[in-house]
Amino acid sequence: MRLVTWGTRYSKASIVKVAYYVALCFVALCLAITEVLAAGRTYKSPKEEEKPEYEICRLKELLRDEEGNSCVYSRQSGGREVVIKIDDRVFCQAQFRCKKE
Repeated sequence: MRLVTWGTRYSKASIVKVAYYVALCFVALCLAITEVLAAGRTYKSPKEEEKPEYEICRLKELLRDEEGNSCVYSRQSGGREVVIKIDDRVFCQAQFRCKKE
């Protein structure tokens, strides 16, 4: 049985050459597309700079006044004390995270 082909017959060598050139053009095109001409930049959020740092403030003493109670807290770093005024019926919490100075 004879196979009937339509069109031109190509040799194996010419098919390999065409495939080689197509692959070479594909690689060159990929390299040309990935080339970056602009300067690179790293994104930095503007909120990142505004984040306050925190430290632990521990209860030092409870001051009772006629107006209400005041909780005095000492900072972990030894800075100035934090005073929070509270109502008579509320208790002072043992510690909390306060902003660093």
